[in-house]
Amino acid sequence: MKKYTVTILPDNIQVPAEENASLKKVFTENGIKFEFPCGGMGKCKKCKVKVIKENSQEETLACQLKVAGDLVIELPKKEQKYEILAEGLERRVVLDPLVKKVYLKIPQPSLKDNRDDWKRLAGNLEIKPDLKILRELPEKLRESDFKVTLATSGDEILAVEKGDTSEKLLGMAFDIGTTTLAGYLLNLKTGRELARVSALNPQTNYGADVISRINLASESQEGLDKLYKEVVGEINKMIERAVDEAGYNREDVYAITVVGNTTMQHLFLKIQPKYLARAPYVPVVTEPIVVDAAELSIKINPAGKVFVLPNIAGFVGADTVSAALACEMDESDELTLLIDIGTNGEMVLGTKERLFACSTAAGPAFEGAHISCGMRGATGAIDHVKIDGGIEYTVIGGVKPVGICGSGLLDAVAELLKVGIIDKKGRIIKPEKISGLGQMYRERLKEINGFMAFVLEENTGTGQPVYVNQKDIRELQLAKGAIAAGIEILLEIFDAKVEDIKKVFLAGAFGNYLKPESACRVGLIPPELEGKIKPVGNAAGAGAKLALLSEKEYERAVMLSRKIQYIELSAVAKFSNVFAKKLEF
Repeated sequence: MKKYTVTILPDNIQVPAEENASLKKVFTENGIKFEFPCGGMGKCKKCKVKVIKENSQEETLACQLKVAGDLVIELPKKEQKYEILAEGLERRVVLDPLVKKVYLKIPQPSLKDNRDDWKRLAGNLEIKPDLKILRELPEKLRESDFKVTLATSGDEILAVEKGDTSEKLLGMAFDIGTTTLAGYLLNLKTGRELARVSALNPQTNYGADVISRINLASESQEGLDKLYKEVVGEINKMIERAVDEAGYNREDVYAITVVGNTTMQHLFLKIQPKYLARAPYVPVVTEPIVVDAAELSIKINPAGKVFVLPNIAGFVGADTVSAALACEMDESDELTLLIDIGTNGEMVLGTKERLFACSTAAGPAFEGAHISCGMRGATGAIDHVKIDGGIEYTVIGGVKPVGICGSGLLDAVAELLKVGIIDKKGRIIKPEKISGLGQMYRERLKEINGFMAFVLEENTGTGQPVYVNQKDIRELQLAKGAIAAGIEILLEIFDAKVEDIKKVFLAGAFGNYLKPESACRVGLIPPELEGKIKPVGNAAGAGAKLALLSEKEYERAVMLSRKIQYIELSAVAKFSNVFAKKLEF
C-alpha cells in the first residue's frame, strides 16, 4: 500500500496517509479535530476543505476526498466560540454527599486493648473491610500516630489518609450531551459550586447524531475504543481546568456523577451500543452503575468513584431522569410536561402518581445540522429573528452573521408563517402570489442551489448570504412534527387534554433559547401552553449535582427511573397518522 503525506494548513501539520484512504479517515487516525456532522455520508456538506494546488484552489468535502498522492489542504478558520448551556434549575437539599470523610483520633493499642487494627479503625462505623486498605493499614496508622481520615461511600471504605484531610473533599457532576459536555466542581463539605466548565463533545468528529456513533462503535472494537477515549479524554481535561480554576488538585476529587442519553452512557462506559439502533432498541443496562474512577481512566483521587445514573430505555436516558429529578416531577400534584429538545426530543408527562416518557427522532435540525446555513449556537450564528416592518435579528457574539442556529431557524419560520410567506403546509409561496404583510419582503425570495429561499442577510461574515430555504423548512417540520406527535400520544395515554397541563418545563440549550411564541406558532408546542412554559436550562446537569450532593436525591433518581413508564412510539399504531397531521403548521 502506497503512503503519501497530507499537509494541513493553516497550521502546517503533516500527517501520513495510505493510498485511497478518505480524508476523514486520515483526520481521525491522526487526531485532527474536524467535525463530520453526518458521520461522513456526504449529505450535510459541512466538512468542506480547500485542496491547494500550484495554480488553483478547489473546494471539496473531506469525507469524500480519497488520497491519490501528496496533498496540501486548507481547513476553514476556527474562531467560533460556542454557547454551551451550563445554567440549570437550582434548589436546596440537605447535604449528604455520595462520598464522605471523617477524621478519627484512634486509641493506640496496648496490652489491655489489643483489638485488631480494623476493629480499632472501624469502631461503630458500618463499613466493610477491604483487602487493599487492610494491606496498607498497619503502617498508615502507626506513621500517623493513629490520627487518620477515612473516605467512605455507603458501607465501603475508599481510603485511609494520614492526618486530617477532611476538608479536602470535592466532587464533579457531568452532563454528557450528544453535542456538548458540561461539568460542575462542587465542595462536598459545604455544597458550594467552585467551578463550571464546558466543552464540545469531541465525538462530534464522528457524526452529529447518536446513530452515526452507534454505527462506528458497531463496526469494530477499535471504533468503540475511539469514541470512549474521546469523551474520557475531554472529561479529564475538564477536571483539570476546573480544579485549576478553584485552586485544588485532581486528587481532591473523590466522586463523579454522570448523566447522558442512553447511547452516551454506553459509550462512556465502553459498552457496545449496537442494539440501541436495531428494533426493539434494547440497551445493555438501565440500572445505575458505580465503578472505580481508575477503571474508566478518569483522573481523580485513586480511591475515587464514578456514579453513572440510571437510564429509562433505549432512547430515554439518565439525562431525562436527572432533569425530572431537578424539576421534582415525582412530587407534583399538577399535570406537568417536561421537554428536552435536541437531536432527540425526550418528553415526560405526568404527576407524582403516574409518569410516562417517550423519545422522538427530532433529527439534528435544532442543532443546526442538515440546514443549508445551519450551525450550532456559536459566534456568528443568528439566534433570533423578527419580521415587523423590516428584518430584525440578533447574532451571537455581536458580529456579522455567518449562519443560523436552531432558535434562529425556529423564529425565522414562525415569522415567515406570520407574514404569509409560508403557508400552513410549509410551502414557500411564489412571490407573485404573496399578499398582505408579506408583499414588502418578496424581493428576498430567490432561488439558491435549486431551492426557493428567503434571504435574511447578504452582508455576512463569509460573503455568502444567510438564508432559509424550502428544504430547511421541511427539516424543521419533521422535527417539530415528531415532538408535537409525541406530546399528543402521551396525553392520550395519560387520558388528559392539553388544557389539563399546568406546567411545561423546557430543558436543554435549544429549549432555553427558543422563544415560546415561535414554538407555539409553528405547533412545536400546543398554543394553549404558551403562558405555562418555563425554561429550566441544563436541568440534566442540575440533577447530576443534586445526586452528587445528596444520597437521598441519588436514590430519588433511581426510583424515578423505575417509576417512569417508557412508551415506544414506533409501537403505537396511530403514531404515523398523528405525526403526519402534526407536520402542518
